[in-house]
Amino acid sequence: MRFLFPENEGWGTAAFLALRVVVAAFWLRSAIPRWVALAAGHPVANGVVRNLFGTSMVVPLTYLFTLFETLGAISFLLGLLTRIASVWAVVEFAIIGFPPLLAGNSEQGLVLALLFSASLVLLLNGSPTLSLDGLIAKRVRK
Repeated sequence: MRFLFPENEGWGTAAFLALRVVVAAFWLRSAIPRWVALAAGHPVANGVVRNLFGTSMVVPLTYLFTLFETLGAISFLLGLLTRIASVWAVVEFAIIGFPPLLAGNSEQGLVLALLFSASLVLLLNGSPTLSLDGLIAKRVRK
């Protein structure tokens, strides 16, 4: 239980709150245009998904991963099951972050590497400040 619902250990955990909000903002910024395109009847196909899984399932898988990003962003904003959402973030940013670094696109690769690092920190530490995880942890301890 302590893994899913970490205890609040003072003001130092506010940095974890900032990491949660930054990763959630990045995810929402990238997911909202895809949802808008789908609602307009013009689904978007992700190039990374096409490269990894081929062309036959690119649109459905793009929206499956977009759904996971959206749910992860909501989870980060609410602070609910942050560590479980961090698992998806670590995997996603590792997959999409290393190819730009290897190709020499250092700006995009650096941003994705920083998001990977932030997600890894959230996975290892959780984020009990201003979160539902923190509230649940208080109730479980009583």
